[in-house]
Order: sequence, then C-alpha cells, then structure tokens
Amino acid sequence: MSFARTAAAHDAATRTSTSNTHARRHHARSRAYTRAAASDAPRAAAAAAAASAASPSSTPSRSARDAVAAEAAARAVKTPHSGYHRQPNVERAFFEGWYFRITLPAERQSASLIYHVYDPDVARSARRGAGAQVCAPNGKYLYKTTTDTDAFEAAPHALELQLTYDDGEFFSVNGEGSRHAGRLTSAGEAADGPWGRGLDAREVSWDITVTPLRGWGGGANAKQVSPAGWMTALPVFEPHWQVTMAHGLATGWIETDGERVEFNDCPAYSEKNWGGAGFPLKWWWVQCNSFTDFPDLSVTATGGNRGVVVVPNMREDVGAVGVHFGDRFFQFVPARQGAPELPTSYGSEAAIEASAVRWDVAWGSWTISAIGDRYEVSIQGTCTDDDKSTVIRAPTDTLDGGMAPLCRETFTGVVSLSLWRLDASGARVETIIDAAQSTTACLEIGGGPWRGNWKSAAEIRGPLTPLMSLPIDVRAVADFLKPAFGDVFPGF
Repeated sequence: MSFARTAAAHDAATRTSTSNTHARRHHARSRAYTRAAASDAPRAAAAAAAASAASPSSTPSRSARDAVAAEAAARAVKTPHSGYHRQPNVERAFFEGWYFRITLPAERQSASLIYHVYDPDVARSARRGAGAQVCAPNGKYLYKTTTDTDAFEAAPHALELQLTYDDGEFFSVNGEGSRHAGRLTSAGEAADGPWGRGLDAREVSWDITVTPLRGWGGGANAKQVSPAGWMTALPVFEPHWQVTMAHGLATGWIETDGERVEFNDCPAYSEKNWGGAGFPLKWWWVQCNSFTDFPDLSVTATGGNRGVVVVPNMREDVGAVGVHFGDRFFQFVPARQGAPELPTSYGSEAAIEASAVRWDVAWGSWTISAIGDRYEVSIQGTCTDDDKSTVIRAPTDTLDGGMAPLCRETFTGVVSLSLWRLDASGARVETIIDAAQSTTACLEIGGGPWRGNWKSAAEIRGPLTPLMSLPIDVRAVADFLKPAFGDVFPGF
C-alpha cells in the first residue's frame, strides 16, 4: 500500500484552503510544507524526490530537508506495534485509535489529534466507521466521522494512516509519524452538549513536522519495548496500549476558524490503543513531557478496569508508569519481563521494574506510586475547577457502542514527579528526580461511574503474568510463519 499517490494532492488542498482563509483574515505570516511521501518501501528517497519536484531549484528546500531528518529520527526510535493491527477480510470486532499531542508551554496550551477506526470487516456493525477529533490550542473542538471505512487506509507495519472523506477533506500521518496534515470542517455540536458555549470549531487545518527523540524504551539505538511485553501481540490483554513516542519536538501550524497558531520545537507525544471490544470500563491517565527545568523528561502513567478476554465475565485493574529521563528509561508494570537490550552507553539506570501500580484518583487529584526491586516512582497531579477542561469522545466498553463523550481531560494540570533508587532492603539511597514540576500536564479520567475517589492497585498476579517474562522474539516468529501463513502479526 502506498500513500504517495494522494500526498501531493492533499498538500495542495491544504495549502490552497489555508492560504485563502489566511488572506481573508489578513494574516501576516504563512508557511507551506511539503509532506514526505509514505509507503511501506523506504521513504527517505521518496520524500527527497517529492520535495525536489515541488521546489523551483534542484536543491531541496529547508522544509523538505527537515521532513527527511524527522523521518530518519522517527525510524531510529520506532516502537513495536506502530502499524495497523487489522487483519483484512477477517470478520471480527476490531478497533484502533491513535492519539497525538503537542504542548505549547509558553502559552500553557495544547493541541491533540485523535483518530479512530471501527469494525472495517464487519459490514453489519452498528459502530462501523472511521474519523477524527481535534482539540485545538484555543480550547475549541471538532469531530468528523464517516461510515465508509474503505476510505480509511493505514500501513500494517508503519505509523502511517489517512482518511479522505467524500467531500475531499482529509487527515493523514506519514513518515513513520513524523508528518501530520489535514483539513476538516463540521456543522457544529449541540448547543446543550459538552461543546456548547462556542467551543465547537467549524474548520480546522494543520501541517506539522515532528522529530521523535524517545520511543518507549529510550532514544536512538535503544531497543524499544511494549508495556505488556511480547504478549501484546496476542488478543489476550485487550485493549492493548502502546506509547509510540514518549518525547519529540513539533514544528508547524494549526488553524482553527481562521485563527492560526504557529509553533517551533514544541514538546510532542503519541500513543495508540487497539483490540476487539473497546476501552476499559473506567480509566485515568497522566502525561507530561514539558517540565520547565527538565526538558528531556517525560512521564506517562495510566490505570484502568478492563475485561479479561480469555476469562469471560472477569475484570481486572491494570496500570503502568513509564519515565524517560535523558537516555534512561524506567518502566513500572505489574509483571516480570526480561531486561531490555541496551547499548553500553545507554546508562546503568535503565530498568523494567516488576511493581504493583497504586492510585488514588478523582477529578482534581491524581496520586500514583510504584515500588519495584530497585526503583520507586511517585506522581502527584492536580487541577482546579478554574482550569479549562475538555470533554473528548472515547471508545465505549461494549461491542455495540462506538465513540461517546466519556472522557474529561485538562491540558493545564500541575504535576510533580519524583524517582528514587533503592537498596536491597527497599530503602531510598539516591534521588534521581526530586519533585520535577510542570503546569502543562494532561490529566484525564474516563468511563465510570466516578463516585468519589477511585483507590485501587494493579497487582502482580498469575497465571498469565509469569509468561510475560519468557524471551520470545515476536518478529522472529512472524518471519518464520510468514511463508506459510502470511502476515500473522499485522501492526507489529
């Protein structure tokens, strides 16, 4: 599959539409970017060729060179499960969703681009569809969906996707997640809904280049990992979750109802979910990679209550914490996994810790902790009713429902993060991070019901958990099976 045939047309549409809007609004500045062409073949040469064709001189433009460099950076930190997990023509319930966030620290604002697809191979599914929602920097929100899942395309082994609506509007992600572009319009939301009071946007367009610096496991040359290890490749612990970029830098613009916000080298983050049913029944989430005094610090923490696929009618609480600090990576999950393969220069403080993840969460307060054999982490997040919050649509916990307004989040949360090294007795012997602070954290709760505080823990337990520590190479298994069975692990 190749997106190259539509990339140029989309770029032209984005530039024409936004430049016309720009002229009408008398904006003084304008930028145009040439997106890298994307396919499952090597893309660096294609990006350079496209840039050369678009430029009047034989020398690639600066934006084209930046796009090639950004894609190279993305490949250097590519995580497992970056691709699209759909098994074509297999009639089964399935969803996949992608989340991209950009933080504008100086303005204490953020933008998020969220994409989804439901049941592309189940013709009679009530939730069948694909679409996007945008949380713009000024607090506005836009949602656009279609039942035509054939219009949605994604690469099975690359972080690349696109949808072109029947009216010509589109969104696309190319270059292994390094290039984002789109233009969407909406008739608006219900006046008495969560996006009333003028929060519903009527038109949003964007063109963004992202340079990933950390995947999930470290920087370039580090082995990137999955929070649930090799078992992420199996339909056992669903929905699955993978951070695809713990930290990166974004440059570009996003325009909402004629108001353009331009940014340069702002913190960027991305993750995804996929599975057969939907989201957990209830969940919380904390994400921040915009610490004032620690520009190379990123934290993601989450917890939820989900069904156990292999045991009908059974539910469990699950959780994880991941911290990237420079070239060091610390993961806390309630399962024992094999140690990651790391280059000698990576640092002796890289650790995959088997640890219960404990939380006490309600809207306004997120308290999370995890204590492993060698390290301990503590996270405190807060927000007030004065902080602007956004309601977003999220997958429901059933096979009948699709996207629904189940999630509330703020982009101006206050977060404090501490990390310690422990001795054999569990005593703190070194402070690695001492109460790092940020006022631009994303704090979220979803699902429900939320009646008071949710105090729980994701514990280390069996019988499947011990299997996660087995040294199984999923890629080697996939390569071995491919001649006889084809692509058995799409998405990996």
